[in-house]
Amino acid sequence: FGVAPALGRQVTARQDVGSTWVHGVDISYELWQRRWHGDPAILGRDIEVNNLKMTVVGVMPRGFRLYLGEGAGVAPLVNVWFPGAPDVGTARSCPVVARLRPGITTATAQVALDTFMTRFIREHPRSYSAGGVRLTIAPLMQDVARTIRPALLAFSGAVGFVLLVACANLTNLLLARASVRTRELAVRTAIGASRAQLVQQLAIESFVIAAVGTAAGVLVAEWARDALLALAPASLPRREDIVLDGVVFAFATSAAVMSSLIFGLIPAWHATRANLIVTMKQDPVSPGAGRMRGLLVASQLALSLMLLVGAGLMARTFVRLHDVVLGFDPSGVMTIRTDLPFQRFNTPERREAFFDVAAAAARQVSGVEAVAFGLPIPLSGVTLTRSYSLGPGEPERVASAVVALPGYAEFLRVPLRAGRYIAREDRGRDVAALMVDERLAALVWPGENAIGKRLLLSPSSRAPRWGEVVGLVGHVRMEGLRGDAAPQLWVSYEAMPYAADLLFRTRSNGRDVALAVKRAVERLGPGRPLFAVRALEDYVADAAADARFASLVLGVFAVVAVVLSAIGVYGVVAYATARRTREIAVRLALGAERSRIVALVVREGALWIALGIGLGLAGAAALSQYLGSLLFEISRYDLLTFSIVALLLAIFACVATALPALRAVRVDPMLSLRAD
Repeated sequence: FGVAPALGRQVTARQDVGSTWVHGVDISYELWQRRWHGDPAILGRDIEVNNLKMTVVGVMPRGFRLYLGEGAGVAPLVNVWFPGAPDVGTARSCPVVARLRPGITTATAQVALDTFMTRFIREHPRSYSAGGVRLTIAPLMQDVARTIRPALLAFSGAVGFVLLVACANLTNLLLARASVRTRELAVRTAIGASRAQLVQQLAIESFVIAAVGTAAGVLVAEWARDALLALAPASLPRREDIVLDGVVFAFATSAAVMSSLIFGLIPAWHATRANLIVTMKQDPVSPGAGRMRGLLVASQLALSLMLLVGAGLMARTFVRLHDVVLGFDPSGVMTIRTDLPFQRFNTPERREAFFDVAAAAARQVSGVEAVAFGLPIPLSGVTLTRSYSLGPGEPERVASAVVALPGYAEFLRVPLRAGRYIAREDRGRDVAALMVDERLAALVWPGENAIGKRLLLSPSSRAPRWGEVVGLVGHVRMEGLRGDAAPQLWVSYEAMPYAADLLFRTRSNGRDVALAVKRAVERLGPGRPLFAVRALEDYVADAAADARFASLVLGVFAVVAVVLSAIGVYGVVAYATARRTREIAVRLALGAERSRIVALVVREGALWIALGIGLGLAGAAALSQYLGSLLFEISRYDLLTFSIVALLLAIFACVATALPALRAVRVDPMLSLRAD
């Protein structure tokens, strides 16, 4: 990445890895400032990391972040950097970052990589007996923004739509105001004012409106930024860089001022082109101005409908995600990540013994109802896989794997379909105990009873191991709420002796109990670090955070656009109705029913409303394709969403149209005629 430490040097495997464990680390600038207040004597200081003593050899520069995309499993802010190198024989899930030489395109590099992988697989047939593997090169920025890009595009479009609705609203109101001032402008022209001077005066008035609106908008934006970041999904990259700096302020100010001036000049130019003599003799009514105002109303409604459809689709997606069958019960569950130093707990038996002792200590804490160890925590972002086959020489498949210590599946309340759960009695067996989910059973043994069947685990590895299915369980959403997840294989600890995380169930204040559990376990001795206390329900909420965030933001923009459209519709109809006061009074005096007059006004407005809704439906159908990757079990042309949104907006617009007419017909016609 071309980044050098701000202090000291970069860690290396040659200098900072001892015979048993790491003894030198780099730390982040933020950790240096927060924990040691920027002490320049930090280099060479011994610190404790995961209950182990290490020496600080460097401090990374301020603001340094890693953005490697979701699949890499690396947090943007790394506080402690360890030296090391992957074990080429076993490490197959390391993110690889490369810098292309000048003049080399991504396509050229992909061809070279494909050629290399073809030769590599041919040289290692045992490791790739299930078939070839293709590594794909992607630009780093594209990979980082892959999941959030559709939402950001949708938000940018929503901002543009709201701006256009506001501009159309402003133009409509200024057109109405300019029509009222037509005689005044004619008088100014008669006494010597040029058209350019009149346009300049009206443009200055528009500028004042823009200045006031911009100032208010900046104040609201500062508050809205904090609110949006609080609700934003954790996957949003570079969220710490989202600030209202000079560039943002200059762009927003320029956009607001230019929009107000441009759209303010339209009514100014229109108002100053009237015939002087005709204007002085009578109050002219321009059919062209009426059509322009109608088209602006239709455009406002069309843009509002597009936003409402987007918000509706995302809201339905969020509801569908909320209704997804998880396959486990997250209620009352707290999770604590662990990081056992394997040089101290260097055998599976020692690690299992620690899990037993730690679970017993946690059960003694007041408020704890049940305790379990397992890996991964559902929906935590950690993904494990395990290859398997029906025997030597058989095709090799890959399944999503779960390290199933005794009691883990029961603790999560995973439904048992047949057989039994993995138990303590399964420890020490030559054949590992397995549980499979319904998807794997249907894939490998369609129509057969999976209990008692055997699978060969890691068949292409140096030490393949047989496993026997003792239980059939329901599918658990381990990786995410979307998509059709891979079949799952629950493996007893002896066959996957990894680290495991602690989970417990409580009805008390989860965080307070978790801190007590953490202290109880760490009192058992050094080298037992616990960290990252979180409720399991928070992981579930995070899994649907992108849909919740998108529906919320689009919903807010849609509401703003609808309110602006309603103001625009009401203003235009109120102005048109006021210009027809004499006509309405005459109709009433001649015996016309008030309801028929209101219906006449609404019918005239309904033509523009229908045009706007028609254009909006077409635009929503065209633009909904950009929401495709955000939707879940919802068609982007969902008929229910389109119909409900169109109906509600039509009712809302018709009400805004009818209100001025209702007010006009309540006036005594004789008073209106005398006043005229």
